Amino acid sequence: MFGLYIHIPYCRSKCRYCDFYSTPCPDGVPEAYIDALCREMDRFSPCGSTPLRPDTLYFGGGTPSLLTPAQAARLIRAAGPAPGAEITLEANPETVTPERLAAFRRAGVNRLSLGIQTARDDSLARLGRRHTAAQSRRALGMAVQAGFTDISGDLMLALPAYTMAELDETIALLAESGCTHISGYLLKIEPNTVGETPAQLNSWDALTSNV
Repeated sequence: MFGLYIHIPYCRSKCRYCDFYSTPCPDGVPEAYIDALCREMDRFSPCGSTPLRPDTLYFGGGTPSLLTPAQAARLIRAAGPAPGAEITLEANPETVTPERLAAFRRAGVNRLSLGIQTARDDSLARLGRRHTAAQSRRALGMAVQAGFTDISGDLMLALPAYTMAELDETIALLAESGCTHISGYLLKIEPNTVGETPAQLNSWDALTSNV
């Protein structure tokens, strides 16, 4: 088995907890970056012009849903996945529309990973997420309508002032909206990721003091 991860290091804004490499992209993912990824896949292909043939292909980030469907299709063609390969695209709820999701399906994406995190808008705001719980529900519904049958939803645990009620609400949102898999993980505050000023850092410390 061979899995290929493609990092798309572009976001509309940086979440307060994130320590993955990313950079702002107000105008979408640069075509020059797609060119560079295609060159790298060619460079590592076993016989020069032979595709890599991964059994799984995963677009992570960053915010891969900022790719255009045409860019995603180009990268999928360059990778040349094996028949029946799982092709996953990470997506933020506020970046998708019915038209874009349908176009990603046509491009070859067959699994969607949505960054839901929590069903509480106040928690999302503290994390620096740009979406709301209502946008999460709409995004999951649009994914089902676009034909995705494999939909994963991220669920972030151990948030500031987290409760069982928030967990129950988030699981209900995911289960009732067409999610077929839940990916749960704990919030971890990495060094140099929180805010840009001491005041912001102190505010975050106060929020997480009971976690």
